Amino acid sequence: MSEVLIVIGSARKGRVADTILGYVQAELATRENVNVTVADLKEIDLPFFDNENSPLSPAYEITNPKIISWSETIKAAEKIIFITPEYNHALSAIQKNALDSLGTDWDQKPVTAVAYGWSGGSLAVANLREVLSNLKTDTKEVFSQLAFMKDINPDGSIIDEAAVTGQIKATIDEIL
Repeated sequence: MSEVLIVIGSARKGRVADTILGYVQAELATRENVNVTVADLKEIDLPFFDNENSPLSPAYEITNPKIISWSETIKAAEKIIFITPEYNHALSAIQKNALDSLGTDWDQKPVTAVAYGWSGGSLAVANLREVLSNLKTDTKEVFSQLAFMKDINPDGSIIDEAAVTGQIKATIDEIL
């Protein structure tokens, strides 16, 4: 059984991420031997990173119960799929904070993303890849990039079903 964690990287009201989550879950439901857990960063409500030590430092110690729980969630996952919105040409602050809060927990963890936005989330993907590289994850090549008014509408409803399902399938194929 493969333990897959889907991380929702948006905290906005009326967020498109919930709709994208449904598409990802539908594709994962077609797979055998996959157990899916969803981590909603809005509900997890991590504090802003304020530790005096870098999470990659040997001196880093987690004391906040929410970050301890987040660490346990990441450690339990065998593979991680981020649902990544593009806000102002970058990752959402809540997603960046969740990444920054941990260090060695990410080491060699297989990670991919389903991004969305006006540019298909391409700038958020570039930002995410850079952060994941620094955290030494096993970052996959195939990230879905769903563009508003091409692949999906701004409310997340599908415009081009073949493109959306094909991208998500390819992303999941690579990580599984």
